[in-house]
Amino acid sequence: MTRGWSAGKLPRGTSGIRNAPPLFDALTATAHDLQKALADGKLRSTDLVQEYVWRTEEYNGYLRAVAQYAPNAYERAQELDEQRTSGQVATGPLHGIPVLLKNTISTDASLQMDTTAGAAALIGSIPSKNTPLVDQLLDAGAIILGKATSSELNWNKDCNLPCGWSTVDGQSQSPYVFGGLRNIADDGLGGHSNPGGSSTGVAVALAAGLAPIGVGCDTEGSITAPAIRASLYSMRPSTGLVSSQGVVPLAHSFDTPGPLAKDPEDLANLLDVLKTDSKVLTERNLPLTPKKLDWSSIKIGTLAPDRSPYPDFIVKPVEEATEQATRETLKAYSTLKSLVGIYHENVDLPDVDAFNVGDDHSLYTVMDAETQGDTDHYLQSLSKSKVRSLQELVDWNKDNPDSSLPSEYQGQSTLINCLETVPKEKVEMLRKHNLALGAKLEATLEKYGIDVIIGAGDSVFGMFAAANGSPISALPLSYLDFNGRAIGLVALAGRHKEAELLRFLDHYATLFVRKPPLAFEDHKVPGKGLQGQL
Repeated sequence: MTRGWSAGKLPRGTSGIRNAPPLFDALTATAHDLQKALADGKLRSTDLVQEYVWRTEEYNGYLRAVAQYAPNAYERAQELDEQRTSGQVATGPLHGIPVLLKNTISTDASLQMDTTAGAAALIGSIPSKNTPLVDQLLDAGAIILGKATSSELNWNKDCNLPCGWSTVDGQSQSPYVFGGLRNIADDGLGGHSNPGGSSTGVAVALAAGLAPIGVGCDTEGSITAPAIRASLYSMRPSTGLVSSQGVVPLAHSFDTPGPLAKDPEDLANLLDVLKTDSKVLTERNLPLTPKKLDWSSIKIGTLAPDRSPYPDFIVKPVEEATEQATRETLKAYSTLKSLVGIYHENVDLPDVDAFNVGDDHSLYTVMDAETQGDTDHYLQSLSKSKVRSLQELVDWNKDNPDSSLPSEYQGQSTLINCLETVPKEKVEMLRKHNLALGAKLEATLEKYGIDVIIGAGDSVFGMFAAANGSPISALPLSYLDFNGRAIGLVALAGRHKEAELLRFLDHYATLFVRKPPLAFEDHKVPGKGLQGQL
């Protein structure tokens, strides 16, 4: 297995071996908890960086969640501590808070990290500039802690690869699942033992206390799925609300970065920094994080728990798990029904088989059609790269099988498929079909007079959010008895309705309390974090 040039380097000024008791409870601490401790003088930003490095060195050898550190993270923390001491603290809630980025989010040479998306061909590539959201985070006083692992190339390399796996970083593990990852034949590509993908590392790291907040990237389910498996709150925002410029792409019509966090307040604070269009929220005169809870203002509809589940090749069904997830979902619906102002059961949203048009899946065919051009554009924008097109990437993998096509996963069928030309007429027809299905989501919300539609977490209703370019969130719910896996719900809203969705999350969080994971703690190996992977 190959690793990036900076992967094993600790941030300058930190120790890789713990020499003090935990400085805070990283498993439960939110970013706003840490901000209060910083303001009260109980912690320094350097303490935060050191604690997260210690935990990464202790647990990442098993979890494979963090791909590389930002070498200057501790120095950045020192500068922010000095600003705080001298009274120069920015007013934002992210000042002095570490943030972990999915390893598809480009950072320029000054941050001294690769942007590989888990692909060996991209080791050593250098973007010409930061992704806009990186500069926005830095301007808000955040500390870029490092890059998190991801399913290789946004889980778009081969149709037989498990979620959370890449040739560069190996297989990520769920911090919740006892017994670790099962094989694909027994479990599926994203089964009950799998941490989900493709923003896998961010979700695993936050759940296991290796970082407080993080930014993933989503095309269709890449933020939502791993967030559910990690018992986190997340948001795939409306397409365009957060800039995807400089992110290793899959398809520009659907790609969007988005936040992951342990609670809605952190989620909202992070989204507030990431967003590029303030009008989306201010035009509606709605605060991003409403503080006053008024259940009568909550208007929701629900989808039956057994509608449109993941296909068997993704999640191999386990009867015990299905029964418990259904029971827990219906119990949550019952609780919400007793509280909210408007509740409609089994709202009229089409099944996802409506995305099939003849032999084509409208969403995935458009994605495949956009991948080559978007990948070529990204690779050609880099200051330095071994490959400059999707074709060159495929050829490089063939020519370097030891690093790119290891014996256990030798395929790159999806990349090769994306090299095939799809007729423009077909793409436009399927694109219009997607937009029509997205409009069905808006029509359902309007028909019932609701703001949010809730469904089972292990479902593919996120296709409607992708087609409509609208927000979808993951919500923690419970944990499977048979292996500890986190289960959750998804919540969909109309395009540019982030504020309404966040209002619902604020209310929901008062009812269903997430629990930190325990299973991964049996795999503590001090000093075997990133350095142990070299």
